[in-house]
Amino acid sequence: MYEKICEILLNYVDEPEGGLTADTKFVDDLAMTSLDIMTMIGDVEDEFDIEIETSDLHGIFTLGDLEAYLKTKV
Repeated sequence: MYEKICEILLNYVDEPEGGLTADTKFVDDLAMTSLDIMTMIGDVEDEFDIEIETSDLHGIFTLGDLEAYLKTKV
């Protein structure tokens, strides 16, 4: 699951020096905009055939947060 999330994410950002880790922050480390994040989340929803509520995004700041959230939905 983590690898697939990273694959989707790399469609929106260049891999940072040192690579992606569970602690990589979407905004602080990857400089993603809210539009980037929402578009990426749409791709994640399509890939895992789930719907992520916008209110649930308030607690998702890192790759690890997103993976943990997806594990509760898939």
